[in-house]
Amino acid sequence: MKMSKAEILKGKTPVTLLQELCFKAQLPLPVYQYTGEEFSQHATNSKIFGHSVMAMGKRATGKGRSKQDSKHEAAWQLIRILLEVPETEEDEICSNADDRDSMAMLEVGTDRVTQVRDICIQRNFPLPEFELVRSYGPSHAPVFEYECRIRDIVRKGSHSTKKGAKQFACQEMIKTLQSMPVEESSLQIVTLDVAIEEVEETAQNVIKTYREYTQSDNKKKLGVTLADRHSFFLELPQERIDEARQLLANPDETIREKCLRIPQALGLKAKFTMANPNMPTTTGCTMNTFELISSEFDCFIFGVGEMLFNNVFEYFTVMLNCQV
Repeated sequence: MKMSKAEILKGKTPVTLLQELCFKAQLPLPVYQYTGEEFSQHATNSKIFGHSVMAMGKRATGKGRSKQDSKHEAAWQLIRILLEVPETEEDEICSNADDRDSMAMLEVGTDRVTQVRDICIQRNFPLPEFELVRSYGPSHAPVFEYECRIRDIVRKGSHSTKKGAKQFACQEMIKTLQSMPVEESSLQIVTLDVAIEEVEETAQNVIKTYREYTQSDNKKKLGVTLADRHSFFLELPQERIDEARQLLANPDETIREKCLRIPQALGLKAKFTMANPNMPTTTGCTMNTFELISSEFDCFIFGVGEMLFNNVFEYFTVMLNCQV
């Protein structure tokens, strides 16, 4: 079965995937070496950078428009060798066909975004919300993924351009909406301009949480100050605050162990994500993340390696007025 580069990577960078392959095989992590730079033959004053990588007894090289691109390209070439993916079967296999279909969709002059909005207006649904959920791939062949959301219905679309990905997500949403039964009594006719005006009015609602902020187009007003966040912790039940403070001051536990237990001691819901694929760094690694989820507000902290736990530890120390 033929697989494209995008299907193999599944949203991860080549550097990350290669590192995971080595880790699963219990072998040493990849070793990269910068091999230098040269001027491109196709563009004046444009440099091409090179990297080589050694891992699992194999070696591969890669070139790119930046040092980071060349490192990722070297990692991908080694992945291709390890997984025995022929050179002719990289990401062009499936993406070319998909791009032809999606570009044809854009060229016919029909705006799928407007279509989705019109359907929502006619059926008395909330207007759709759009979000760029991720982007990946090398700089010369990026892939963007957009999400179209109407209440609990979510449909996604991918394309080499942001506009194409948004249109593709809308096309999938249209298919879903058109397959749903329609109650004639619920239909209404409202102009798109009126509906947009109503949405803009409701968009002035105060945003309280990081999750709401990232999922909303309204980036004007945030309704929680640092003082409010600080007060939130100090207004928790005193026995929970005391337990958390004792935990922070306990010399017999590591900072990592304390961080994993503090949310539970405070009666709060939290999520740790190690090597979060949505948080890549310029060096090709991925950051660890901590998310505190609350009905009042939430908190998002990130850091590379153990630095995450140091950041989380410092955050709770400040919020709980704890002297450690």
